[in-house]
Amino acid sequence: MTPEAALTGAEGLRADDIAAARDIQMSILPPEMPVVPGYEFCGRLLPAAETGGDMFDLVQLDQGVFLLLGDATGHGFGPALCATQMQAMFRVAFRVGAELGEAYIHVNNQLDEDLPDDRFVTAFAGFLDRERHEVSYFSAGQGPILHYRADADSCDWYGPTTFPLGTVAVEKAAPIRNLALEPGDILAVLSDGVYECEGEGGLFGRERVANMVRDLQHGPMSELAASLLRSLEAFAGALEQQDDLTIVLVKRQAL
Repeated sequence: MTPEAALTGAEGLRADDIAAARDIQMSILPPEMPVVPGYEFCGRLLPAAETGGDMFDLVQLDQGVFLLLGDATGHGFGPALCATQMQAMFRVAFRVGAELGEAYIHVNNQLDEDLPDDRFVTAFAGFLDRERHEVSYFSAGQGPILHYRADADSCDWYGPTTFPLGTVAVEKAAPIRNLALEPGDILAVLSDGVYECEGEGGLFGRERVANMVRDLQHGPMSELAASLLRSLEAFAGALEQQDDLTIVLVKRQAL
């Protein structure tokens, strides 16, 4: 085999691997959004050229609407499979009656056993209680979390509540934070690829995200997500997308 033929074969295999990883990544996304009176949900994932381990979940379970955004380190098959594993473990834990804190312990410790020392997963996981209008969650290395407060037309930012999943085994649950959603409020959980999107002017950053949420708060969350992705594309210009872009939005409808 000539060097040229060997190179072409390697490139073809790599392209096939990337395509297969992207198929895995996209196959675990929810096929439709939960339908909950008084609330609107939206999730979007735009993979990078070399797909990574981003994923999200939005699904109605017995405990409430499950909200999940995860980002496994690395690119290709490994992170895609890791994200699939994490989602499946959470789903199984909740279906057998585990509380959020219990699920955190089981999933974290299993990932700690399974993953190499240099691999981990950042994740936001929580439940929306539609009766109490409250999101209970933990954020394992995932942040910042944006809470748009409609009454004050302002944005609050929250950092992680614990370290990324799979970094070390634990015996106690991560701290659970409770976030109240008032009429018109929006919870935006975005992967770091959004905030760290590079353009000629630097990074996209928090302020641009906050301004878009304020400007588009009254429209459909699907339009906010689409507008945000378009703005990221325009901001990056000719620069290649370096990381997956993942968006999870929850809005309590205004009265």
